[in-house]
Amino acid sequence: MAIFSNSQDNVQVLKELYTDDSWVMKDLVYAGNPALALLPKDESADGMGGKSFPVPLIYGNSQGRSATFATAQSNQTAPSLGEFFVTTISNYQLVTIDNRFMEATRSNVAAFMDGATMNVNGGINNITNDLAHDLFNDGSGSRGTFGLGSGSISGSGLITLDNNAMVVQFEVGMSLVSYSVSGTSATQSPGAAVGYVTAVDSSLGTVQVSTSQGGAPALPSGWSVSFPYLAVQGDVSFASGGLGSSLMLKLAGFGAWIPAQPPGPTDSFFGQNRSISPSRLSGQRFNGSNESIEEALIDAAAQLARERSTAGYPDYCFMNFTSYAALIKTLGSRVQYVEVRHDEIDIGFEGVQIITAYGKITILPDRNCPAQTGFLICMKTW
Repeated sequence: MAIFSNSQDNVQVLKELYTDDSWVMKDLVYAGNPALALLPKDESADGMGGKSFPVPLIYGNSQGRSATFATAQSNQTAPSLGEFFVTTISNYQLVTIDNRFMEATRSNVAAFMDGATMNVNGGINNITNDLAHDLFNDGSGSRGTFGLGSGSISGSGLITLDNNAMVVQFEVGMSLVSYSVSGTSATQSPGAAVGYVTAVDSSLGTVQVSTSQGGAPALPSGWSVSFPYLAVQGDVSFASGGLGSSLMLKLAGFGAWIPAQPPGPTDSFFGQNRSISPSRLSGQRFNGSNESIEEALIDAAAQLARERSTAGYPDYCFMNFTSYAALIKTLGSRVQYVEVRHDEIDIGFEGVQIITAYGKITILPDRNCPAQTGFLICMKTW
């Protein structure tokens, strides 16, 4: 008896391979996401081992100085040390492709696009967009709100977001949950109903949901302005204190490390109480609403540089496209464009530079940055 086996008979065990990994990183991951691309990565062979990654820091110099020797000797102290014990999170993107569909789309004659490539590329884009969003978020999983400002929700399940710029964080087919927040605890809407996105209008800042995937517009049971936060199902921990750093399910981005409000006395961010030195342990906040964007950046940089450590001065700023366009208009003929290149992947980003008393700062637009907010950082410290 003869048994023959070939690639067509056993196609299920074959893999669709990308021949150029740099192309995947350039076009599917980093393109359009400058913050995600440029922030330094831990590329060591061992990766992040153990159950947490310790990040020690010095937030106060040792004391023991005086014009009088005996006084200096008696007032000596050790440096003020802190430590964050950063933990990892999981983020899954699944793509399932029927073998018959793969075979039907394998040739250029039979299909406009290879089915495997189309689905895998879509999956990579989806998880990339999620990671790029999380990089600016606070780890809570929230993608937008309604009813906390000018936004609303109708009986047909039409949601008008409080901040229409956040509409870019929603995609047709997403499964959403609605919840409220009190402190570090989130409470899901009664019945834990899921809303499935059926339409997204970027110009109006609206998201249409249904009670079933691809179904007719409808308001999920229990959804109301009393539960104004929206997140993808499975992204929010509804345990008591689930939005705290030890229990949250999403990546702690700029919004977590540099919160909009200074940490309070009960703060415990990855094991560190940042309220003992809010400016040095949780960044600084600057309200530039009464200034032009250029003036606000210069003044914020001066305030930040005042707290300078051995880490260095701020050198990059990320903001959304609306603020970036307003900055260019303000600069007028004084605008100085600059191209920032990635060290390893053949990709670059165009931004502008402004001159401050503490050096040049490169400003880059990123669609994931919250509206009317800029994150001014020293790149190498991240």
